[in-house]
Amino acid sequence: MNSNQTNIASHVKPISETELFKKYKSSYSSAFIDLSFHTLLLCSSFFSAWYFKDFWFAFPIMLLHSTLKIKTFTILHDCCHDSYIPNSSLSVIISMITSVITSRFWLGYKTRHLIHHKTNGAINNEYNFNFNETVFFTLKQYAKLNAFMRQMYKIAKHQYIVLFVGFFKIIILEHFSFIRCRKYYNSNYIYLLSHQFFFSSMCILMNYMFYEMGLLTYHLICSNIILFYGLIIVHSQHTYNPPYVVINSEWTYRDSGILGSSFIEIPYWLKYIMGGLEYHHIHHMNSKIPGYNLQAYHEDVISRSNMFDNVVKLSIIDCYNNLWLVLYDEDKKRYITFAEADEEIRKEKEKEKEKEKYV
Repeated sequence: MNSNQTNIASHVKPISETELFKKYKSSYSSAFIDLSFHTLLLCSSFFSAWYFKDFWFAFPIMLLHSTLKIKTFTILHDCCHDSYIPNSSLSVIISMITSVITSRFWLGYKTRHLIHHKTNGAINNEYNFNFNETVFFTLKQYAKLNAFMRQMYKIAKHQYIVLFVGFFKIIILEHFSFIRCRKYYNSNYIYLLSHQFFFSSMCILMNYMFYEMGLLTYHLICSNIILFYGLIIVHSQHTYNPPYVVINSEWTYRDSGILGSSFIEIPYWLKYIMGGLEYHHIHHMNSKIPGYNLQAYHEDVISRSNMFDNVVKLSIIDCYNNLWLVLYDEDKKRYITFAEADEEIRKEKEKEKEKEKYV
């Protein structure tokens, strides 16, 4: 930062985050308008795809319909934070509906996602939860694996295998989410299983409806394409350099947002589809701000403050390139690729051989 920038920053008026929250928190009117407009778009695209199912342009219409499900997912996501609409009971109802549309079991997603907010970037957190949900090993942990396990991890993290795994998770594993989150519900298994049963039954019914209407193939192909785009975005929300990875005692919610979550710069025409997912730095600072208000919140802050100056900004191309960041190097404090990891391991082995010569 040069002297002029420093001078400007020093004259920025302080802002009250409490006042900002009151200004941009959810409201019944905003939620109703957002949900009504989105329901209209989703139903219109589905009806159009069915009406033109015997023509080639049914595919791009169905692709649009699947793309709109990203926005549907942001509604589910906000409801899981109780930030979409002020009423918690309505949040549950909307969660159950959007859960079926997006094929994500809302109760399982909510359970793990809220822990993610408490652990993102905390490498030794109290929940024993992964500090980064899309990077599973540090370089030291990877180096301790045998050759076979390293190769299996490379295959599992290959960009296009990740797509298959993600699709398999949505098609199969989401229907067994209660197994993963049952420990968080103590003895209240009936509540958990009843929601799981509703979700699975409705998903089967939805796919049967697609089949009967002759749209199942379009639905599966288009969902797979959009899933890949979603994986690119989700991975780069927290995986970039320089990273935010600290020990639990140094971790804070604020830093998890400002330093540990990215701001993805997307074209204007994608704004509606993303539903605020690109403003992830704000979401991790305050998850009670609904997605439909995140852009206004961001623009309000940057017009009056330098609070977001240190937020990492990424383009869509940056996000795609970040898919190759698959390990965390604890010594260099950065995310690395498999090629970099293998080179570090090779160098370490050469050093050990050199030491053995002098023993």
